[in-house]
Amino acid sequence: MKKIILLLFALPVILFSSCGDFKEITFMGIENVKINKVSQKGIDIDVTAKIKNPNNTAFMIYRSDLDASVSGMNVGKASITKNVKIKANSEQGYTFNIKSDFSKLNANELPNLFSIAMSKSIKVGLKGNLNVGKLFVKKSYPVDMVKNVPLNLGDL
Repeated sequence: MKKIILLLFALPVILFSSCGDFKEITFMGIENVKINKVSQKGIDIDVTAKIKNPNNTAFMIYRSDLDASVSGMNVGKASITKNVKIKANSEQGYTFNIKSDFSKLNANELPNLFSIAMSKSIKVGLKGNLNVGKLFVKKSYPVDMVKNVPLNLGDL
């Protein structure tokens, strides 16, 4: 019984002490945006972002909700729909499926959004908290970015 109690106290110490050497993750930019579906209800896109993880540990980016804007228009919540594993000691592109519900978009702005979607690049803004972690250690990182991104219209 004493060994189990000792293990329960030692495990968090080991987990948190291994995080002490944690190096900063670098967002290298957006490589591609593919629009899967656009409707009056929302948009479904795949965003490929290049991320550099100099750490010896892999981690997950969990489902997260962010406030989204397109060319300055607030388009509602953008949700990362699936967890994405970021490999240890890597610098590569990871694809995130994102769905937005257009809940904050006025009905008279919808035609503007469709014309913006047909351009070669758009200005995309994301603001909120990104949920990341490994095993029982989870943390939220603030995100506040606006980027011009190229579009790949795919099969609309």
